[in-house]
Amino acid sequence: MKIFSRIALLFVALFALTACGGSSEKGSSEKGEFGLQQLNTNSPDKDQYLMIETDRGNIKIVLYKETPKHRANFVNLVMNKYYDGQLFFRVIKDFMIQAGDPKSRGAAPKVKLGETDVSYKIPAEINVKERYHKYGALSAASLNPAVESSGSHFSIITGRKVNDKVLNDHEDKYNKTLRRKVYESLQVPYREKINKLYEESKKSSKKKKELNEMIHFFTAKTDSAMVGKEFKYTPEQRRVYKEEGGAFHLDGYFTVFGQVLEGMDIVEKISRESYDVYNRPVKDVVIKRIVLLDE
Repeated sequence: MKIFSRIALLFVALFALTACGGSSEKGSSEKGEFGLQQLNTNSPDKDQYLMIETDRGNIKIVLYKETPKHRANFVNLVMNKYYDGQLFFRVIKDFMIQAGDPKSRGAAPKVKLGETDVSYKIPAEINVKERYHKYGALSAASLNPAVESSGSHFSIITGRKVNDKVLNDHEDKYNKTLRRKVYESLQVPYREKINKLYEESKKSSKKKKELNEMIHFFTAKTDSAMVGKEFKYTPEQRRVYKEEGGAFHLDGYFTVFGQVLEGMDIVEKISRESYDVYNRPVKDVVIKRIVLLDE
C-alpha cells in the first residue's frame, strides 16, 4: 500500500508542477495604475523608518534593509501617498490588523473590502531564521504564499502567546513543506519520463519496478538535499513566542519586512475594534498618511 501511495504522490506532484508552471510576470504594474509613479529610484541600502499616522494614534515602523524589494516598494507607495486616506479594513483580535486596499478610501459602511490590489507582485523575501512573525511584525499579505507577496497589502501582527508543543508542530509542518518542494523540484527534468512510466506501470510489472526505483532515487536525493536545511526555532524565537506572542503559523509562508518600534498600544486598540461579518471595523480606522522619517 505504501508503494502505491508513493506512486500516487509522485504523479500528483508532477501534475501540480505542470498546472502551476506559469510565470508571475503577467502581474506587472500598468503605467499610472492608481496614479502610481516610480518615485523611489535610489532606495538606500539601509533600514528605513516611517510613521503611520492614524485617527487612533501614530505607529512608528522600521523597514528592514534585508528585504530590499519589499522595502523599496513600500517606500515608493508611501512617496506616492498611496496609503493616505485608506482604512485598516480588516482586524482580528489576537492576530493582526490589515491595510492596503485602495478602494477602502471613502468606502461606504458595511462594504466588503480587501479584494483590490495593485496588479504587480513582489518575489518573496523569506528568512525564517532571522525575520519571523513576532509581536509587532510587519508582514506582506499573499495569495501565493512562499512565492510572491501582494504589491500593497500588509498586516501588523499582534498574535498570541504559545507553548513549545505548538512551535514543535509548526516546525514539523514547515519542514514537510520544504521537503515536498525539494522533492518536486528534483523531478522537473524527469517529468515526461515519470509520466510515461506511470502509465506503463499500470500494465507492466517491469515498468512498475522501474517507477519504484525512480521514487526511491528521488527520496534519497531529497534526504541528501535537506541536510542542514530543516527549520528549527532558536531558543530566542521560542522565548519571544512564549513570552510576547505572535503569529508563528505564518512563518515560512509570508515575508516579514519590518517591525513596529513605537505605537503597539495603538495597534492593540485598533485590533480590538468592533467589526462586522467581513472583519471590517464598524467605525472606520483611517490612515491619515504615512511619512518617511530621517533617521
